[in-house]
Amino acid sequence: MKTIKSALMKVAIGAAFMTGAAPAFADLIYVNGTQNAGTGLGAVSTVVTVQDNGNGRQQNNVQSGCVTYAGGNPKPTLNTSCDRDLEGGDNTAGSAGNNVYFLNTIMGLESAGELGFVVNISEGGDDTGAILTDLYLSLFNTSTNLFSFYEYTGLDKLLIGSGGVGQSGMHRFILDEAQAAAAALFCPVLAECVAGGGVQFARGTTNATPDSVSIGAFERDDDGNPGGGEVPEPGSIMLMAAGALAAGLLRRRQGHRK
Repeated sequence: MKTIKSALMKVAIGAAFMTGAAPAFADLIYVNGTQNAGTGLGAVSTVVTVQDNGNGRQQNNVQSGCVTYAGGNPKPTLNTSCDRDLEGGDNTAGSAGNNVYFLNTIMGLESAGELGFVVNISEGGDDTGAILTDLYLSLFNTSTNLFSFYEYTGLDKLLIGSGGVGQSGMHRFILDEAQAAAAALFCPVLAECVAGGGVQFARGTTNATPDSVSIGAFERDDDGNPGGGEVPEPGSIMLMAAGALAAGLLRRRQGHRK
């Protein structure tokens, strides 16, 4: 029954694109992931880094920032304007923490439906959490010159600090089944699509440290549901394969000795 439902959903999404209508699905699912060291700023595909503590940024205590594709190929350029009614204005200075990405440059990604965000909270002191109010993933198709948006539409969510700079972050937001199908249809050719996004935290819930959003590829089960695990990097896959091969040879040798 689920397979039939999934097929009908994909047909409906395809019909929406054929008629020029925007997909009506808007759920990024929250999944609590695992913490990995050595994958902080500069070591992951960071989309947005925001900080609301002065230095020319907004002074309303709403920490908010976005990046949008502004042209360029193969090296894309960006601006920091926001969509989906986010305020914006709190992107950190410099390019290291704010980027857009052609999908074919995202490690392990085989389909746009595997995309997901990791929100890394690095609030310090006694206040180690921040309340997320808005989060969206944007995809721009350079062939059709169209944008598509995928949003977290749940209740405002308290995200507790998850390791800070130098850590991967545990708070993951992954496309649900309908949006995964929609994204795959919207971006059939990874090299022709660019990902960006935006994030916003509630007034007064952040302090003078940056919080970031990175993008990656995430595993899905056989029914297309998000599992939350990151797609292994090629090096990890090779190590796993080598380990399995070594274990097989060891068992074979032990068998011969018997």
